[in-house]
Amino acid sequence: FDDCDAFGKILAATVWALGCVTSKLKAFIADGANANWGIWEKHFKHLRFTPILDIIHAVTYVYSAAMAGRNSAEGGEVYRRWITWVWQGKVLKVVEELAERLRELGEAPPDAPDSDPRNVVARTLTYLRNQSSRMDYPEYRRLGLPISSSPIESTVKQINYRVKGTEKFWSRQGGEAMLQLRGDILSSSMPLEVYWATRPSKATGTRSYASAQ
Repeated sequence: FDDCDAFGKILAATVWALGCVTSKLKAFIADGANANWGIWEKHFKHLRFTPILDIIHAVTYVYSAAMAGRNSAEGGEVYRRWITWVWQGKVLKVVEELAERLRELGEAPPDAPDSDPRNVVARTLTYLRNQSSRMDYPEYRRLGLPISSSPIESTVKQINYRVKGTEKFWSRQGGEAMLQLRGDILSSSMPLEVYWATRPSKATGTRSYASAQ
């Protein structure tokens, strides 16, 4: 979706249709993109969906910053310390060491590439500061809430294997039908089994044809 507002409305409508709003425990998991948290703020905050930063994204940022300007042995030691703190919910301790590291490296010049260690550390520092309120992973685990959207992303990939790729072209109507069919096949509720079990009783023996224009 190019229109995040439209997507947010569709997502909210789906959540209501599935009855998720009545759950005692509800989580909204996303990466750090402002658009995602805008959707949460508008459609899910008032419904008490707990905002959670996908921990995989936290791992990626922390690893990049730990290794920036360091060899593998030194960087690996720093990464293990930082990611342990993240897992324990001590994100502010990581923020403190990142700020100190940035002071050591100094400010990157305007023409420095994104891969410059100074830019990598600065980017991670800003990211963790912005997302720290959504990184209470010990509490999420205690409540039994998920801390990653990996299962959903894996399902999306399984859908993409069928729908996307070379020599695959869809009309809007055909693409929508294929997405629905692929979703049904992958669904744990097995809707296709129900469909085929009940189809004979619903078959009339006649087909409806659109009238010729």
